[in-house]
Order: sequence, then C-alpha cells, then structure tokens
Amino acid sequence: MECTDDNPIETQNLAFFSTNVVEGQGVGMVVACGDHTVMGRIAGLASGVESGDSPIAQEIEHFIHIITAVAVVLGVTFFILALVLNYKFVDAVVFLIGIIVANVPEGLLATVTVCLTLTAKRMAAKNCLVKNLEARQPYSLPLISFCAARFSF
Repeated sequence: MECTDDNPIETQNLAFFSTNVVEGQGVGMVVACGDHTVMGRIAGLASGVESGDSPIAQEIEHFIHIITAVAVVLGVTFFILALVLNYKFVDAVVFLIGIIVANVPEGLLATVTVCLTLTAKRMAAKNCLVKNLEARQPYSLPLISFCAARFSF
C-alpha cells in the first residue's frame, strides 16, 4: 500500500469507515482506529471547544438579574410595611409572593423571541447568515449567533 500524502484526507486510495464501493473489488487494511482516525480527531476537537456566553446572552442575564432584584426588594419592602401596619403574618407573606410574581414580566420570553427572530430576518435580507437560533436552558430565552457576514460597498 502506497501513502501519497501525510494528510489522510489528501492521500489517494484511502476509504473511511462505512464507505460504499459501487463496483469492482479490493482489499482493505486498517491504518488507525478510535481517536487516532480522522473522524476521531475531529470529534476530539469539537468536544474540546468551549463556547462562552454571547454578548446578548450576558445582557439578557443581566436584565433578568435586575428584574429579580427589583421584584425581591419591592416584595420585602411591602412585606415589612404590611407587618408594620399590623397585617397578619400569613397575609403579609401572600402579599410578598404576589408582589414578586407580579413584577416578573410573563411576556418576556415571547417579546425576546419575536425581537430576535425579526432581527435575524432583517439581517438575512442584508445577506448576513444567521448561524443558529437556539434556546438557552436556564432562562429559555433564544439567542442568535451570527457568522459569515457579507457586506457590499
């Protein structure tokens, strides 16, 4: 067997796993297995890449922290005020929970989703490829990663 190039992808007469032969005959020889194969190296490179939060993910997280802090501060303030005004403890706790829940916008998910989708469509109209629109698990908010922007002047 002759190796025509050090790069396995560039060499001649090399077949990868599950390659189909349409006609003829031949003899195969295993030259690498597991992590030492081309596919194994690609899988190793792909699994080693850590993607940090995008700037928009950081902004949404910051916004959610602000909303949460405001809701909790208002809830605790009104809880203390209810206790000072001699409300029953249970009524004050119900008031606390009600204030916190009322300050968290229920439409936040839908609003962010629609805004990001419209932005992605506008960017696509200007020949900017939107790579993916994925939902982030902790907040279930969609994020858009942009790549391969093409501009014409």
